[in-house]
Amino acid sequence: MVLLDVESIKSMAPGRFFRDHKGPINSLDFHHSEDVMVTVGDDDALHLYRTNTGVLLKTLYSKKYGCSCVTFTHASQAVVYASKVKAASKDPKKDHALRYHSLHDNTYLRYFVGHTDQVVSVSMSAKTDQFLSAAQDKTVRLWDLRTNACSGVVQCRTTPSVAYDLQGLIFAAATDDGEVKLYDARGYDKGPFTTFAIGTKDSATGNKPRVTCAKFSPDGELLLMVAGGTMYILNAFEGNEVMRINVGGETGGMGQGKDAAGETGNNLEACWTPDGQYVLSGGADSRVHVWSVKTGGKVAVWGARHAGIPSSVRFAPGMMLAASGCTEGGCALWIPQAPSIG
Repeated sequence: MVLLDVESIKSMAPGRFFRDHKGPINSLDFHHSEDVMVTVGDDDALHLYRTNTGVLLKTLYSKKYGCSCVTFTHASQAVVYASKVKAASKDPKKDHALRYHSLHDNTYLRYFVGHTDQVVSVSMSAKTDQFLSAAQDKTVRLWDLRTNACSGVVQCRTTPSVAYDLQGLIFAAATDDGEVKLYDARGYDKGPFTTFAIGTKDSATGNKPRVTCAKFSPDGELLLMVAGGTMYILNAFEGNEVMRINVGGETGGMGQGKDAAGETGNNLEACWTPDGQYVLSGGADSRVHVWSVKTGGKVAVWGARHAGIPSSVRFAPGMMLAASGCTEGGCALWIPQAPSIG
């Protein structure tokens, strides 16, 4: 495990900066063991990079159906991603299918058809071939890479967000505004085994914020969520709130819903560092901000500024390497800098 300290976090600076996308980057992912990263954008492009050299390895396109919510499978040359169509056809299920794509030979290994509206969240199990998808059709669907048949459906009352824990035993589903439910992945059909409340009601609308991002901490003890421009960290066992950060307010924005992502509609993402001691998020000031989970205080604002809003952020598993992708198509690879001498 990589153990980070405040000084190394503060020293992070771009080791590489890519401008290969011609539109907003809507998601990115690191492989869990190989030195590769994938990005997808609203320009229908998928870029594969070698992270230890900063080299662009491959560019592929999904021109007809677009691409979003990309995630590596267990193979470093295979990904699953959602469609992001610009013009609807007469077949919404086909429009919003997920695709299992071999990057090695640019072939589709399988299509996963079932959602009838835009998929907004995809989470791959770290231990099995199962994965989850959540969509604006107010459903969470369970899938297995080995078959294109849907394994199960969870009905929701709002557009949900989903996340597996790193053991693949539990998944979280934000099934209603201001609410997240935890399910046993092996017995989800029995219903959630616990439900946690998140946030407070808006004085104008009377509604609680909708969760747009959910991620378990590396040790599975905490659950990070983004809702209404605010980051919440809950105890994953008890449901009590450990920390709350108004990301928009602390980074120069309004702290509302889509926050600084603006016209792209790409909600801001937050992520954990590999040791679970810090959380990252892009800010309304076009910078990446880092907070301590232990103290709740901000420990760093990374100096380099994106041209747009860094709505996608991710820390590489087991490495001192992070990535941020922005609404103007730029992607930065962040590495710690050696201390200056003299």
